[in-house]
Amino acid sequence: MNKIHFIRAYWSDNILIESNGRFALIDTGYERDAERISKYLDEVGVKELDFILITHFHKDHYGSLPALLKRFPVGKVYMKKFSGINRTDGSGRPATEESNRLEMENCENMCRLAEEVSKLVVIDEHVTHVSVGDFDFGLFGTTDAVREMYESPDSPYRGQVIFGENTNSVAMFCDVQGTTIYLGADANNQPLDYPKYDRVNDQFARQIGRAIDLYKVPHHCCGGIFSEETLEIFKPRYSVVTNWWATVQRSFGANLEMLRKASPDGTILYTDCCGYAFTIGENGNLSYEEITPLPKITLEEIPSEEVDAFWEKHIRYLVEDGIITDPEDIDYFSGDEYRSVILEHMKREKDRHHLVYFVREGKRIGAASYCIYQEDGQCFILDFWIFREFRGMGTGHYCYYALEEAARAAGAKYFQMNIHTALAYRFWKAFGYKEIGVDEWGDPLYEMRPDEQ
Repeated sequence: MNKIHFIRAYWSDNILIESNGRFALIDTGYERDAERISKYLDEVGVKELDFILITHFHKDHYGSLPALLKRFPVGKVYMKKFSGINRTDGSGRPATEESNRLEMENCENMCRLAEEVSKLVVIDEHVTHVSVGDFDFGLFGTTDAVREMYESPDSPYRGQVIFGENTNSVAMFCDVQGTTIYLGADANNQPLDYPKYDRVNDQFARQIGRAIDLYKVPHHCCGGIFSEETLEIFKPRYSVVTNWWATVQRSFGANLEMLRKASPDGTILYTDCCGYAFTIGENGNLSYEEITPLPKITLEEIPSEEVDAFWEKHIRYLVEDGIITDPEDIDYFSGDEYRSVILEHMKREKDRHHLVYFVREGKRIGAASYCIYQEDGQCFILDFWIFREFRGMGTGHYCYYALEEAARAAGAKYFQMNIHTALAYRFWKAFGYKEIGVDEWGDPLYEMRPDEQ
């Protein structure tokens, strides 16, 4: 049996290859994904891995490697090493000499661990194929493009720190029993004045020259990852996007439109709420089933008699996260006057104020405060936060999905909020929130209209 398992992921890759009882792993997600990946490998019956391949040195691809090397016997570790001269880090933030130094040290430590418990193979131009069972993947993008363009006398980018590790990403192609598979990792399609690395995804597509049955969309379907030329060749039958559906649809809709135009009858799958296991039959027969579903998040309405317990957590969040810093503001929002206003609004029949907990598997993991106005369907979100012990792994995004779904079911037509920090803006931008001016107190006001996304 030949299968490819896209384990549930959000903005990360962890892809299990299975062929007749043998297994290999392409990328390992974030460090925090290790337990979920290990659990799924145990469920599938993995005892050992022929190899783990790290397509490029970003933490959403190498993160769980150390934990998995300690948990499973691994025959080989194929590693695309860190170039050391990144403009941005794996989170898209500006890199510094110190962050590059620390990342190089991290890469060296992982390579040492791989040498100790497995066999390390550094991916370069001499490594052209990797195989497990019936899968024989051809590799693309195996050179250190970042360093070459930094050092080459022929490069117009010589001496300039302007690229990141996505420019070094390895893509993979194979044909198994008549089914064509392309795993795009984070390869981008950047136009460059250096022909060797100009629009590399177009170059890879031309080299392959075939339609693709199963397409792991590069770089989580974000940014300039392909062109009409790429997709005219590939015409993907199934496209797997390792990202949140809302982020892609609301912020990178142009990429989706290109996919749909190239493959009107194609299927696009997102790995944010579940993963997918594809079974490869003969003569291009391809089917899939859902795996590793995300536990459902529900909203628990907080009754007025429990507001005091809620309020203690609420004020702690406002202070610890820097939402309110002025001592007078802290006193006001902690005091009885403001709390009594909220209680009054919670009891009114029209335009009632809601305080809710987010609940997952019986545990309260966060909370929100919002009001839906019946006159025009505005939902104003006053507060939204995830309790510190549950942050990460996309929890905030999933809780927002649950809130938006509940609010729209209750009549909300559009959403507004105040956003005060750059970090908060980065989070809410992913859902399509845009600045529309300031409110009556002069605070920046943001809005999202689902029907316009």
